[in-house]
Amino acid sequence: MPDPIKLRATVRGTDGEVRVLLPHPMESGQRRDPSGQPVPAHFITAVVLSVNGRPVIEGALGTAVSANPLFAFQLTGVKAGDRLAVAWVDNKGQRGSADTAFVAA
Repeated sequence: MPDPIKLRATVRGTDGEVRVLLPHPMESGQRRDPSGQPVPAHFITAVVLSVNGRPVIEGALGTAVSANPLFAFQLTGVKAGDRLAVAWVDNKGQRGSADTAFVAA
């Protein structure tokens, strides 16, 4: 089982800060293993960040993103207790998701 997504969502007034760590190998398909065989491409292709069930950020990723990417976002119009969810899908059809509540900073 892969490591869980790590989320931190804080709010000050109506301004929120979100940090998301997505554990994933993010292989480009251009590396070779120690025996010289190509390492197959395996990378996140799409990420969606939602607040209270409403998508607020949608992003497309590719092979240029490093392993275990860390993203930080600033949001407005959120309050403590609002629900934050993140979901991703990769080029092999694997998926990951997590959610948390905003907390006062």
